[in-house]
Amino acid sequence: MSATLVLLSSLLLAPAAPGAAPPRAAASCQSFGRDAHPVPPLVRAWFEHSADERVVVCPQSAGAAGETTTPLYFGEGAVSQHGAVCSYLSHGLTLSGSGDAARLQRYERSEATDMAMVGAGGCPQPHSAAEHATYVETYDVTVAAFEGIMRLWTAAIAAGPNGHCCAAHARDHIAPEAREHIEAALGPDHQRTTSVTRIVRIPGSVLRHRYAMFLTTTEAAAGSAALYVIYVDKALRGPYEISAFAETN
Repeated sequence: MSATLVLLSSLLLAPAAPGAAPPRAAASCQSFGRDAHPVPPLVRAWFEHSADERVVVCPQSAGAAGETTTPLYFGEGAVSQHGAVCSYLSHGLTLSGSGDAARLQRYERSEATDMAMVGAGGCPQPHSAAEHATYVETYDVTVAAFEGIMRLWTAAIAAGPNGHCCAAHARDHIAPEAREHIEAALGPDHQRTTSVTRIVRIPGSVLRHRYAMFLTTTEAAAGSAALYVIYVDKALRGPYEISAFAETN
């Protein structure tokens, strides 16, 4: 089983746990660049022997007995632009040793690629307070695939002439049942905001690519959130199509 398939299986099947890793865009996370001041000693030491441009530190929830838990660390590379897409590599870091011997090290060799569509002002600033939800974590997704999926999703959440899903040019590329689920997830008059958090390519046929796109919706009035997974298919010379929409929590 490939690393991507293992990752996808864990994301779809594992129950949410109180100590699960928070998204790096969480308000409680802190991003430290090479020119930041002050910088935690562990992060400064990591910069001395890595090519990362940023380290993101996210606190975990306290344990059941209130004991202190180790923060989560993520290393991130420089932002680059390819056509209409901005991207940077990212990977998890783990704390090794204790006391004066404590240090950060990578716990996996694989890389995720965080991608975003180019905005009016160029590439968004990673973890900016105004743009923190712009970058999407991706696994085994090309720049062209990311652009195609995001353009389809943008059309899917754009209300059609009657206020229902979706923009006219996208309706033929979204399965009828999926359209109904999108309308239900967004609520009447699109009262919920949506945020794409992760896109993973599902291993399979070279003639048809399939992707799982993870989505968070937030109720504007109540502030409650729901998690969904949208499946996107693409035949070798065909368009991107939303084939299914499911709740994950």
